[in-house]
Amino acid sequence: MIRTIRYFLSVCCVVALFFVSQAPCGAEQGEGPAPAVIRNTAKLPGQIALVPQPTLLEPTLPTVDISGKQFVEFRWEPKGSPYRVWYYVFHLYKGYEMAPVRQLYAREVSALTAAIAISIDYFKDGESYTWSVVQVDAGPLFSEPACDTFRVVKK
Repeated sequence: MIRTIRYFLSVCCVVALFFVSQAPCGAEQGEGPAPAVIRNTAKLPGQIALVPQPTLLEPTLPTVDISGKQFVEFRWEPKGSPYRVWYYVFHLYKGYEMAPVRQLYAREVSALTAAIAISIDYFKDGESYTWSVVQVDAGPLFSEPACDTFRVVKK
């Protein structure tokens, strides 16, 4: 009986470790992490992330001119071995906070295409937007989100 109880408690402790997660950047303001990223971000305190963040390529300037365009293109490149990348998780948020209530767009992107084009219908002149990309390997293990903020202008 005691052996069964010890076994049950040890299994519960191991299972609890898989549900411990660290909130992604922007979620420290009290809003929880984005649902698409919460799936497998479990790591112990002090543990180094096994999957590196992707490098954001475009747009990285503080302002983006959308006049005469139909899409805004977002591009990034994998960090580490590109053969280990399973897919990416792309998020677009309105404003500076990466909270689920501010999320405008979310999509899993194939590892073969490290870019996505979003219609300008999602953007308003003078507003700020934050975008993030999470790199997922075949584990599936998730990187920390690589994120950047820009303001949209229409000249």
